[in-house]
Amino acid sequence: MGSEIEGNWDIVITSLQDICTSNESITFNSVYKNQNDLSKLNNLTSEEISKLQKEIIDHKSNLGTAKRLIDTSNDNLMKLIEIIQLQQQQQQKQKEEQAKLEENNKRSRDEADLDTKSTSKSNSQSSKNSKTTSGSGTGKGKKLKKIGRSFWQSKYNPSEPIVIGSEVAFKLRNRVNEWIQCEVVKIIGDGIKFEIRDPEPDENNHPGNTFKCNYKEILLIPSISDLDNLVNYSYGSKVLARYPDTTTYYPAIVVGNKKDGNVRLKFDGEEEVNKECEVERRLVLPLPQK
Repeated sequence: MGSEIEGNWDIVITSLQDICTSNESITFNSVYKNQNDLSKLNNLTSEEISKLQKEIIDHKSNLGTAKRLIDTSNDNLMKLIEIIQLQQQQQQKQKEEQAKLEENNKRSRDEADLDTKSTSKSNSQSSKNSKTTSGSGTGKGKKLKKIGRSFWQSKYNPSEPIVIGSEVAFKLRNRVNEWIQCEVVKIIGDGIKFEIRDPEPDENNHPGNTFKCNYKEILLIPSISDLDNLVNYSYGSKVLARYPDTTTYYPAIVVGNKKDGNVRLKFDGEEEVNKECEVERRLVLPLPQK
């Protein structure tokens, strides 16, 4: 856009310079410099008068052309100023939205830290109570609830806590970018290994398969209670989303966010050209990047 404006401006400048040069070559000013002195006009021959009339008409035409050029340039400059002001307003709005988003994220992190500290304090107190009860011989101490986490971190979705019953997307082995929805049935060791189950029965209506996996092979699917804290994806974001009417997740591109919370997507490898799908926000996960 900048080079186009510069080129048009060069044309205007060149045209105005040509008009000035043309007017300087017109000599009728030397014939009639003093409006009170009509002697020179009275002494002109018919041929000289015709020439003078033509020069006056040419001069007037040049002035008209110059005026049109200046008026057009002025109109274009006003439009350009409006465009620049609109862009500045949009940039300011984007900055304000970004600042608001960062503030919301910070508030969510602070609340999560507060919940974690509260849970840790509660667990510590429970552990003390359990030890006291066990030491007194009145009963056995209670085991602390195990919490797991996903290896993949993103501002768009939580990565923890993963507990028994949590929904996760599991990356099928020997498959490229194909994940299935599963349910956590067991947390193993220090919270980075899991036993998960496919809730969908197989083709013979038998219970779904059970898998053992680590925290790099799963993504936590937010619960319904997490919806209010989820951040909208920006246009063009690469995500992993559950294809409608299935429990399988595929890569997709975000093309919009709806007021009802659904996300408009274009799935990779879709047979129908430019087909868009709507998927519930909690079922749209950040695409893990290596």
